[in-house]
Amino acid sequence: MVYLLMGKTLRKELIPLTSLRGLAAMAVIAMHYSATMQEIAIAKFPSLAPHGSLAVDVFFVLSGFIMGYTYRASFERDDTASAYRKFLLKRAGRILPLNAAISIALVLVGLASLELFGSNTVPTVRPDHVLIDLVSNLFLLPGIGIGHSLNWPAWSISVEFVAYFVFPILLAAIFNKSRLLLVVSCLLAVVGMWASVGPNFGISGMHNHPWPWRDILRCVCEFGLGLAAYRAFSSGRFTKVFSKDAVALSILASVLLIVLLNLGELFAMLLFPALILALSLNSGWVARILSIRPLHFLGEISFSLYLVTDPFRQPLQHLVKYLHPTPLLPHQGMAMAAICAIAMILPAWVTFNLVEKPGRSAMRHMLASGTSNTAGRVSPTEVR
Repeated sequence: MVYLLMGKTLRKELIPLTSLRGLAAMAVIAMHYSATMQEIAIAKFPSLAPHGSLAVDVFFVLSGFIMGYTYRASFERDDTASAYRKFLLKRAGRILPLNAAISIALVLVGLASLELFGSNTVPTVRPDHVLIDLVSNLFLLPGIGIGHSLNWPAWSISVEFVAYFVFPILLAAIFNKSRLLLVVSCLLAVVGMWASVGPNFGISGMHNHPWPWRDILRCVCEFGLGLAAYRAFSSGRFTKVFSKDAVALSILASVLLIVLLNLGELFAMLLFPALILALSLNSGWVARILSIRPLHFLGEISFSLYLVTDPFRQPLQHLVKYLHPTPLLPHQGMAMAAICAIAMILPAWVTFNLVEKPGRSAMRHMLASGTSNTAGRVSPTEVR
C-alpha cells in the first residue's frame, strides 16, 4: 500500500479510484479510435465506447474528490493564502511539464515535416502562427476559448484549471458547518450542470462552442460535487452502506442503463459522485478487482494516455489504409479501433517514464526550495 505523508497525516492511495481513472482514459481513447476507423469503413459500426465523452465527466468529479482528499488538510492547517499558493504551484507542476513537452513536440514535428517533405504532417500546427499558438498552449488557454489548440484533448485540462482557481471557494462552501449552505451549493451545482448540457440532456459537441462557458460551468459544478462526495467519505457516516458490492454495482448498472438506452447523459453524470463514493469505500470484490495490477497501471499512466493519443490518430489511420487499401468492413473497423486503442498504452508508458515522472519530479524539487520536503509531496492518487 502506498502512503502520503501530509504534515502528521498518513494518506493511503485509493487504488480503485486510480484504476477508475485509467478505465476512463481508455474509454475516451476507444471512442476516439472508433470515430477514426469509422472514417475509412464501408459502413457504420458501433463505437467501442458509446458516450465515451462521459469519461471526462468522471475525471472532473474524481478530481474534486481527490483534491479534497489530498489538500483539504493543508487548507485547514495553514493560512488560506499560503495553502492556496502551494496548491496552485503543485497542480501546475503536476500538469504543465507533460503538456508543454507534447505541445513542443507537435510543433517541432510539424515544422520539420514541412521543411523536409514540403507538407505539414501535424494538421493542428499552423506554421504562420506557430509562436503564438505554442505560447497559448503552454499556458492551457485554448480550452477556455483563447487561441488555437495543438492537442485537442487538453481542453479538459484547461477548464479544470478554472476549478483549481476557485478551489478555496468550493472548499469553503462544501465543508461549511452550515448544512443549509452545503445543500444549496450542491443544488446550484446540479442546476449548473443542467444549464451546461444540450437540449437533450447531452454533452456532445459542447466544447466546440466559440466561448466554452458550458464546459467551464460543467467542470466547476462536477468538481464541486466531487468535493461533496469527499465530504461524505470523510464523515464516515456512509461507510456501512457504500462499502457493499451491491451498492457499487447498482450505481454502475444505473449509469450503464442510462447510457445504453440514451436516457440523457446528464442523469448519468449526476450519478458519478455516488459511484466514486462507493468505489472509495468499497471493501468487497469490486475493490479487489479494481486493485489488480493491470488496471492500477492504466491509472498510473492515465494522464499520459489521455494527452498523447490524439496526435497518433491520423498517422495510424494512414497506416491502416496503407495496409488495407479497400474500405474496412464493420467488424474490421471495430477490431482496428480496439488494436489502436490498446497500442496507445506503449507511447503513454514511454512518455510517463521519460517525460511525466521526471517533469513532475523536477517541478517538485523547484517548489521544495521554499517548502519542506514533506509538504512538497504529491499523492499518487491525484487526478491528472
